[in-house]
Amino acid sequence: MPNTTTPCILLDSAAIKKVAPVSNMTLWRWMRDGKFPSPLKVAGRNFWKSDEIEAWINDLSAKRHVHMAIPGKVA
Repeated sequence: MPNTTTPCILLDSAAIKKVAPVSNMTLWRWMRDGKFPSPLKVAGRNFWKSDEIEAWINDLSAKRHVHMAIPGKVA
């Protein structure tokens, strides 16, 4: 059976800004609070694993659907 897993890609801060268009301060707060994946340090630069960012996006989407499914609850 062929390996069908997607390779993990390292994303730099410019790529992250396209995924999460928030200020740097907000991004660092989210990381501090455990709401966003922590970066890896490579040669003094920050990189994020694409599979962790994809999981973060999926988690946000799942939470949104849970909030939308509860009648009377404001999302």
